[in-house]
Amino acid sequence: MTFTESKETEKMKSSKKLKSLGIAGAAMMLIALTSCGSGSLPSGSNLNIYQPSTLRLKKNSPIQTKDGVYTPQKDEVWHSDARYRKLEREVYYLPRHQILADK
Repeated sequence: MTFTESKETEKMKSSKKLKSLGIAGAAMMLIALTSCGSGSLPSGSNLNIYQPSTLRLKKNSPIQTKDGVYTPQKDEVWHSDARYRKLEREVYYLPRHQILADK
C-alpha cells in the first residue's frame, strides 16, 4: 500500500465516521425535539382559566374592571362565551313544532 492509497483510505474512513456521526446527531435532534414537543402543549380544554358560566350583577353595586368601575343600572346577567353559544344553539336549533307551539 502506498502513501497516497493510505491517505485516501484514511479520508474515506473519516468521511464515513463524519457521515455516521451526522446521521446520529440528526436522529438525536429529531428524537429530542419530538419528545419535548409531545405532551407539552395543553389540550383545548386546559387553555381556559376558570370562568363562571354566568355573572349576576346587582343594581347599583359598583364592580371594579380592568377599564374602571362599572355600576349596573339594573340587575344584569352576563353569560360566558361558551354559555352564550350554548344558549344560542339551543334557540337556533329548536324543532319546528316547538316554535309553532310557542306561538
